[in-house]
Amino acid sequence: MFTQRKRLIHKLPLLVLIIIQIGALIFSSKSSARAWQNHSQSNDIPPRTNIPYFTNDVIWAESAIFWFGINEPGENEQGDPIPGRNYTDVRLAYTSEALHVRFTVVDYYLWYNENPQPGNDLTQYDAISLYLDTDHDRAATPQDDDYTFLIGARHWQDMSQYLRQGRGTGSGWDNTWTANWSGESGMQWSCNPGPNSNTCGIDYGWLAEYTIPWAALGLSGPPDNGIVWGLGVQLYDRDDQPPAGYVAPVFWPETSNAGSPATWGELHYGYSDYQPPAAIQSGTTVIRAISTTDNTVQDSWNGGGGLCSGGHEGGSEVNHGDSAELYVGTETAPTHFPCFNKSYLRFSLDNIPPGKVIISATLTLHHWGNAGDSGLAQPSWVSLFTISDPWDEMAIHWNNAPLAQENISASWIYPLLNFSGWPGIPYDWDATKAVAEAYAEGRPASMAIYGSDTEQHSSKYLKSSETGDWNVEARPKLTVIWGDPLAVVSKHVVPTRAKNGVTVMYTLEWSGTGQSQTLIDTLPVGLSAPGTLEASTGTVSYDTEKRQITWTGAPDEDQPVTVTYSVNVQVNGPLFLTNTATLTSPGGIQIATATLGIDCYVVFLPRILK
Repeated sequence: MFTQRKRLIHKLPLLVLIIIQIGALIFSSKSSARAWQNHSQSNDIPPRTNIPYFTNDVIWAESAIFWFGINEPGENEQGDPIPGRNYTDVRLAYTSEALHVRFTVVDYYLWYNENPQPGNDLTQYDAISLYLDTDHDRAATPQDDDYTFLIGARHWQDMSQYLRQGRGTGSGWDNTWTANWSGESGMQWSCNPGPNSNTCGIDYGWLAEYTIPWAALGLSGPPDNGIVWGLGVQLYDRDDQPPAGYVAPVFWPETSNAGSPATWGELHYGYSDYQPPAAIQSGTTVIRAISTTDNTVQDSWNGGGGLCSGGHEGGSEVNHGDSAELYVGTETAPTHFPCFNKSYLRFSLDNIPPGKVIISATLTLHHWGNAGDSGLAQPSWVSLFTISDPWDEMAIHWNNAPLAQENISASWIYPLLNFSGWPGIPYDWDATKAVAEAYAEGRPASMAIYGSDTEQHSSKYLKSSETGDWNVEARPKLTVIWGDPLAVVSKHVVPTRAKNGVTVMYTLEWSGTGQSQTLIDTLPVGLSAPGTLEASTGTVSYDTEKRQITWTGAPDEDQPVTVTYSVNVQVNGPLFLTNTATLTSPGGIQIATATLGIDCYVVFLPRILK
C-alpha cells in the first residue's frame, strides 16, 4: 500500500493580462466527430529534433525542445496517492566542446537512492537515460558506435554517485565502459520533508542536465552541420517507498526499445535544412477560417492558459477546442508547470490545385498579450513542429495530444508593454516543410507551437480561429505559394573514354510535367551525326547544318522520357569532348552535360598498406 499523503493545491498568483477583453463570448458550434486519439508516433518515419549550435555557452531559452509523457496528478478521487506517469520537456544544443541536453521532469512523488553504490541499479528510482547512435546505422542491437548515459535524481549528495554510462557491444551494453562527461540533477517540492516521503503535499519534479564532450564519444570536435545521429530517451520513475511505487518506464519515441537503435528517433545537427523542389511560381492560396464554425482551420491550446490552471491545478485533461485563444509558454522549473502551454493547428489544403509544387508556406499568428506585469515578460523563441498523428479539435488536451514529428522553424515573440490594438501583432513561421509533406500525402497540414523559455512570465497570448468575425484578421492564417514542377534532365555517355572510330551512346532522361517541353542537344566537333536517334515519346530530329538534336513533346506529369543516340568518334586525342543539353518548359530551363574522354590515360596509384 502507498502511504497516505495530504493533498496540496498550490495556487500560483494569477498572471496579469495586458488587457482585459470585453465583449460577448463566442462559442463554437464545432463538434467532435470521433473519439479522442491518444498521442503516439505511429508513422514509419522516426521523429527528428534539429538542434542549434552556440559558439560560446548554450542559451537554453534558444535551444531546441521536444516533449513526451503525460501529467497524472497521482491521486485518486479519495485523495489516496497512486503511481502517476510523468511529463518531460527535453532541450538540446551543442557547442564546439560538447553535446548539451537538459530535462525538466514533472513528478509529484520524488524517490531516490540516498546513498547509491557503484553497483546499484538507479533505474529502480527516479532517473533518466539518454541514448546516442553516433553512426546512425540504426542497428538492431547496440554496436560500438552506440552509447547510453544515465542521470539519477538526487537531493544534495555527490553527483558522481548518480551517473552511469555504457557502450554497445554488438549484442548489448557494456556498463563497465567509462567516459569523461558530467551531469547534474536537482529537485523541487512543495513542503518538507519533500523527497522520499509522501506525508506532505506534493513534489513538483526534478531537472537533469547532460554535458557530453565530443572526446567522450571518440570525436575530435562537433559533427558537421547536417549530420544525423540516432537519439533515444528513457524515463524511470518511483512514487513510493520500495518495493511499492514502481512506475513502468516511459520512452521517446514512444514505440522505441532501449536495446534497439533501429527504433530510436533522430538528432540532426543544425536547423532544419529542408529545401523545396525547383518550380516556377504559378499561384498563391491563403487559408483562414471565414467564420467561427468553419472547419477549414482547426486549433486548440493545451495547458494552463493565462490563469495557470494546468498540471496539479487540474487542467491537464481539459479541452479548449472552442476557445478564442491560443497560448504558448514554458519554463525549466517544474514548479511552474501549471503555466505551461502549447497550441495545435490544422489547415485543410483542399484549395491548393493538384499536381503542384509547394514553394513556400507561412503561418501567421497574432500576439495580443503576455504573462506578467509590464516589463516582467521575456521574449520567447517559439518553435513550429510538424504533427503526424491525428487529433480531434474538440477532444485534444495536454495528455492525449500527439507528440511532435520535427521542429522545422522558430520565431521570436516579443513581449508587449502596451496593448497594440486589434488584431494584435502578426508573427510568421516558415511552415513550408509541414505543408509540402502534408500536400504530398493528401492530408491536412497539422502543426504545433511550443517555446524554449526558461524563465517565469513566458506565456504569450494569441488568437485562434474561434475569435469573432469582428476580428477575422487575427485568426491563424496559412499563406501557401505553389507552382509547376521543373523537369530535371540527366545525361550520360557510355563508354566515358574512347578512341577514334569507336561508337558511343548518349542517353538523356527526365520526367514530363503535363506541359509542352523542348530539348536541344548540340553535338561538338569530333563526333559524327547520330547513327541511331530514338525517343520514348514525343518527336525527335537532327539538323545536320546546326549539328543539333531537337526533341519536342508534352508528356504527362511524371511520365518518364528517354532520348538516346549513337555517334562515332572522329578525332584523335588526348582531349575531352563536352556537350550540353537544354530542356525548356513553361516552368523554366534545365541543363545537363556529359563529357567524353578521347585517348585519355588511366593512372593507377600504388596501394599503401598500414
